[in-house]
Amino acid sequence: MNGETLSPLFFENWAYPPGYAPRRYTGVLKTEEGREIRVDAIAGLTRESSPAAGEYGVYFYCNDRLIVGGLKTFEVGFTRGLAGLPHPKVSLTRVLVSLNGDARNMPWNSSKSDVNTKHEVFLALHGWLVQVVKDYASLSRIWMGDWPNKVFKHTAGKIDEVHVTDFPTVKKSFLPPLPKSRPRYGEVITQKNKKIAKQKPWTKRLYESVIAADLIAKQKLEQKNRIALIVLDSTLEIAFKEYLVNESGAGYADAQLLQLFKNRHSVHNEIKKYPKTKIKASTWKKIEHYYQVRCKLVHEKGTAGITDGQVADFREVVESVLKKLYKLKFGKA
Repeated sequence: MNGETLSPLFFENWAYPPGYAPRRYTGVLKTEEGREIRVDAIAGLTRESSPAAGEYGVYFYCNDRLIVGGLKTFEVGFTRGLAGLPHPKVSLTRVLVSLNGDARNMPWNSSKSDVNTKHEVFLALHGWLVQVVKDYASLSRIWMGDWPNKVFKHTAGKIDEVHVTDFPTVKKSFLPPLPKSRPRYGEVITQKNKKIAKQKPWTKRLYESVIAADLIAKQKLEQKNRIALIVLDSTLEIAFKEYLVNESGAGYADAQLLQLFKNRHSVHNEIKKYPKTKIKASTWKKIEHYYQVRCKLVHEKGTAGITDGQVADFREVVESVLKKLYKLKFGKA
């Protein structure tokens, strides 16, 4: 302009997480007629999420012309078993595929407004493309919840160059092994109590029951809180029985236990005989309160409504008792 050469500005907004920077894939495809198609693609995570605008996904350029943008169909990997279905969790994923060559070999439709997924050139790229989409979408999903630290803060870096000698046979993204995803709550609690469970196998059923109650409480069920509360109260009753049998040091006969557990208040009084339990009086009040609630749920005609707050409160009570009796460890679900 006016004798001055202008340089282009790019607004791709890539992020450069250590080890997982964007990658530029280059190579040449040969068609059945022997013509060459030059491939130049960039894939990576962006520093902004745009699920509403739909700007993530795969972009196809043919001979420097944008054919389709933000493609999120199963043909490019957005399906179960690969990148997963389109979702805000994977909205940092972007792949730009640029193809240059004879117009007769471009994988566009007749109006040059979309990609032809049955074209030989697209099919030759398919195995490589879906793996690239899958791996970067997996990174986006794994790091969701910590994007500012894991992705967004890495504003500068170098795009890694990858030369692909044969696109039809390459079915990998050339990324290093992906980081482990955030462990599920049940896995965390199981790991925390692994040593105790090995020494005292009867404790496993107790912390697993708390995990089960948490899972039930998260389901989209009308009666989820009612079911979760019953599970928690049953866990408490089993915990008392296991303490008397395995921790108290007293020898309870089967008939004695059977008679004792016919009356829940008798069980509470029996547990209170052992000073090592050290359960607070305020905790006992809550235990007895929620036991009465459980009895109403099970035995009375009318079903009392159980709130999320009640389930959370009772969960804390059960956890505190299990910590006192067995030193089990828990955390936020």
